[in-house]
Amino acid sequence: MSIAKSGPPAVWRGYFLLLHPGPSAVCTMITALSGWSAWRQTGLVGRPSGGWAAKLAWASLAMALAQASTGVLNDAVDVPWDRLYQPYKPIAMGAVPRLHAWLIGVGCGIASLLAARRAGARSLRVMGLGLGCGWAYSLGLSRTPLSFLPFASGLAVVPRLGAAAVGVDLPAQRSVTVLAAGLGMGLHLANGGPDIERDRLAGRRSLPVLLGAQGSREMSHFLLAAGALAVALDTPRRGRRWGWGGAAAAAAMVLADRLAPRTVRDRGDHPFVMPALAAGILAAGWLLGRERGAAS
Repeated sequence: MSIAKSGPPAVWRGYFLLLHPGPSAVCTMITALSGWSAWRQTGLVGRPSGGWAAKLAWASLAMALAQASTGVLNDAVDVPWDRLYQPYKPIAMGAVPRLHAWLIGVGCGIASLLAARRAGARSLRVMGLGLGCGWAYSLGLSRTPLSFLPFASGLAVVPRLGAAAVGVDLPAQRSVTVLAAGLGMGLHLANGGPDIERDRLAGRRSLPVLLGAQGSREMSHFLLAAGALAVALDTPRRGRRWGWGGAAAAAAMVLADRLAPRTVRDRGDHPFVMPALAAGILAAGWLLGRERGAAS
């Protein structure tokens, strides 16, 4: 029985899950935290005086909408394969009509650009790049050997959007970009790993499919662990409590994920949660650590 026939609460749950709330929440949090951290690390002379908090709120909303748009459109495109290999997804099981998903995905994308515009022209440019990466992934590149490119590039945009919204340059921008891109690659492999056999049956040639289940898992853990080490080494001395704490928590989650049994993704199974939380906590620890180091 499809959840579309089991009552309004189950139908609304299908729409909610279609928005991929977990990844959206993590990216939104990093956008907000990066903007606040960048503003705090800027000297008093260089800080914008008014309206920065409202602009950061608009930018964070734009990120949430862009992430939702990317996830919804990815599911809308994948319906023919999901009905065969992942029938528990909201559209595949009939909880959400496919047309509704297309309208929601496109609508969220347009709304994200409108929200970013409220945060300023600079935020709009950054958000346009991020949304373009997300749509490129969902509408085609996720099924090719270049599947990692929009995922890594899009994640590198996340912290830059917050700084753009508050009108300052992101401190240590090169380090932030490299770290975010590496985490993005690791998360792409972690996300695609459980679906490798299904993707292979569907004729896809994404990077996780090419690397295989074991190779994707090893590379994902390596990139996330390398990110934790980089944060521990790069955090300023006075902010080490935050940076090292985030790095230690992320490393522990990577170890837990490594020791956990790995199976294919099934109804109610979310093997992507642990790596996503590890990346989110690592990024938060690094941003807080740098802010504390600069403020002390």
